[in-house]
Amino acid sequence: MFSTDIKFGLFAAGPDLVATIPALGKLDRYCPAYIRTAEDAQGIARGFARKEMLPKVLEIDEKCSKDPRYFDWNLWKKANDIKLNISPIPEKMGGLGWNALANAALVEELASVCLASASNITFNTFGLLGAMVECRTGVVMKIIHEMVDAQKKGKPLFWSWAITEPSAGTDMEDGRAMATMRPSTRAKKVPGGFTINGRKCFITNGSLAHYVIANIPFDMSVPRESMATFLIPTDTRGFSVGTVERKCGQKASQTAEIVFEDVFVPEENLWEPPGRGLRHTREILSITRGFIGVAGLGLARGALTQAITFASQKKIRDHRLIDEEWVQFIIADLLKRIMTVRHACYNFAIALDTYHLWRMFEAVPIRTSLKILPQNFLLSTSLRALAQRAIIDKAGTFYKNRLVTDETVESFVKHGSAVKVAGTDLAVNVINRVADIVGLEGMSRRHGIEKFFRDAKITQIYEGTNQANRIDLFENEISPLI
Repeated sequence: MFSTDIKFGLFAAGPDLVATIPALGKLDRYCPAYIRTAEDAQGIARGFARKEMLPKVLEIDEKCSKDPRYFDWNLWKKANDIKLNISPIPEKMGGLGWNALANAALVEELASVCLASASNITFNTFGLLGAMVECRTGVVMKIIHEMVDAQKKGKPLFWSWAITEPSAGTDMEDGRAMATMRPSTRAKKVPGGFTINGRKCFITNGSLAHYVIANIPFDMSVPRESMATFLIPTDTRGFSVGTVERKCGQKASQTAEIVFEDVFVPEENLWEPPGRGLRHTREILSITRGFIGVAGLGLARGALTQAITFASQKKIRDHRLIDEEWVQFIIADLLKRIMTVRHACYNFAIALDTYHLWRMFEAVPIRTSLKILPQNFLLSTSLRALAQRAIIDKAGTFYKNRLVTDETVESFVKHGSAVKVAGTDLAVNVINRVADIVGLEGMSRRHGIEKFFRDAKITQIYEGTNQANRIDLFENEISPLI
């Protein structure tokens, strides 16, 4: 697909975050370790994408076209071996300790080759992210331990976040829409816990997940007021996987229907009580929407890189296609758009490190504990047992809610929505213009550009449609003023 002769994007010489985003130079001067972590992450991710993903991206796409349940376990194992799927977990606890800026670099590099395979690796942080919303210390420690233990053993451990229902898609992400939606799931209190019935659809990793984080209402007539959040192990009796979707794009990322038939959930797996489910969703979205924007940025960059490769090799009479000024004008215009959105994406990532969940790892109690406690104790069953004591378990929630307030969450929903729309619209628009450059020949399957075309569209739909994101942006920024 790509040419190694053109030192752009995936084949640029070495990590280049500061070189391509000069504003990071100030941070590099005063917080060099912060920038080094991000540039190291970029280098590792770029190397993995180049060496492991690129040679087989079209082969995987073709196999998934024939069988939507096909999964390239060899690629997953190589990502697991270098801990890309547990990158946010602190290094001393067995992860990579990558901050939001570093994870943005990871997403951009992997998505520039294949967003579906990138999703199989990076979306697996939903478990930790979902737990840190409520931030019960015992739950967070249990999940970190399970993720690190699975990584060490080379065992898959997949998580899904189940929102969408057959009659309620983006409705599940907006309070006003939720008030009038028609739920397809319901929860009921029973002795010792709850039973869940119904179905969810279009769930990423739904057919692979070992755990599902699901929002379920108790009263289908008032879903917003009764929405709760549950952690559901997929080996629970009554849980099953329905259809695994055949999709236009992102074929390597499995999307499935999941079914609940009298699924029993113990009380300790109620993560948010009735009425708090929407708040849980909003906090996850306040982070993930921005990262979908970063994924769109990666798609756009990857498509442009391939267009440059094609235009540099394609001969027209006595010169190359890229020597045509009209082609140079289009490429320059696309570079302008990519550079502008890229600055916004990385600004959002830095803000996450400064004001959102990632600041938890910089908070004095956690930073001090990670510094002074030995690794074997941090991962010990005795520490997990201590963390599950009621007073310590609740302390994590109290402390986190002081750092990440409801106002912070809604502010990041606003900014994340802007980045999500900008990045995903960028992907679709750039790939449309790339098609103008390469024409029918360049859109043949062997060049990989048509795959970018297919993969990009869905980014405007998941994590809330771009229309819903625009509504969130307006409601948070303008509505209070009028």
